[in-house]
Amino acid sequence: MKRIIILGLVLVMVLSLTVGCGSSDEEAAFPTEQTVEIIAPASPGGGWDSTARALQKVIKENDLAPDVNVVVTNLPGGKGSVAWNGLIDEKNAHKVAMDSSYIYLNNMLGMEDAPTINDITPIATLTNEWIGVFVDIDSPYNSITELFEAAKEDPDAVQFVVAPGKGNDDHLATLTVAKEFGLDVAEFDKNIVATSTSEILTGIMGGFYDACFTGALEGLEFVEAGKVKCLGITANERYEGKFSDIPTIKEQGIDVVFPHWRGILGPPDMTQEEIQWWEDLIESAIATDDWKEILDNNEWVNYYRNSADTKAMWEEEIKLYEELVVESGLKSE
Repeated sequence: MKRIIILGLVLVMVLSLTVGCGSSDEEAAFPTEQTVEIIAPASPGGGWDSTARALQKVIKENDLAPDVNVVVTNLPGGKGSVAWNGLIDEKNAHKVAMDSSYIYLNNMLGMEDAPTINDITPIATLTNEWIGVFVDIDSPYNSITELFEAAKEDPDAVQFVVAPGKGNDDHLATLTVAKEFGLDVAEFDKNIVATSTSEILTGIMGGFYDACFTGALEGLEFVEAGKVKCLGITANERYEGKFSDIPTIKEQGIDVVFPHWRGILGPPDMTQEEIQWWEDLIESAIATDDWKEILDNNEWVNYYRNSADTKAMWEEEIKLYEELVVESGLKSE
């Protein structure tokens, strides 16, 4: 009888330990910390910051991460590289950062200590802002073909401007259209000047420059005020709403579609469980009506891609960018 009792007690202890181990495993599931962080690699108010805070707002207001606190912090510097290198050094999957094509452009253009796509983990692509081509309201050019035909006939006749410097998406979109139109990219690029973001459209309106490629939304208020014209957008199809009467560059006969996307990346060596947790959270957020309203209010385009699809997009885009920066002389072969 004593033997049966002892065996019974042993069995109870074994079961208790088993249950305890199960609870420990469950507690160790990602995330293991009470706070997760989305880093905006720029000062408050810019595109990275506004996108990160919009995502945070949707997650909180829809209670999509009830067991953790989602915070947004700003860490500017190096066109994103300061924040991304911080993730690489810390290797904490509870922290991710906003990104854009600077994740490969910085390194491609020779920025010291800039990470590459092999140093980090793609999490998702979120949004896209198509790029518009703007000229002064009194400009003689009324289509994208008229503008580039003039540049083709006389490279010095049309002064293009970009901001805040060469090598960003706006500049590369300009070069892509020029190349597709048949211009010599290296010669054409000599007539593109750089200025500050705050001066690019005022410079167009003041007659200092003839044309610029910049975020379509940035020029919208000036179009509505009757101060500039938008000759085309780099989208695959026309915008709905306020830009619906502006043709795409592609429909004007120049086969170019050029996105300006924003996404999220994480530290290196993330596990599939960690990636999946972030993917699930983001997919839940972008499925909400609140997120769709934010897209509409900001004229942002849903451009969602998961981790694997984001990596594939990067690998394709890098080929195009590498070719352009070499042909334009921004980088030697």
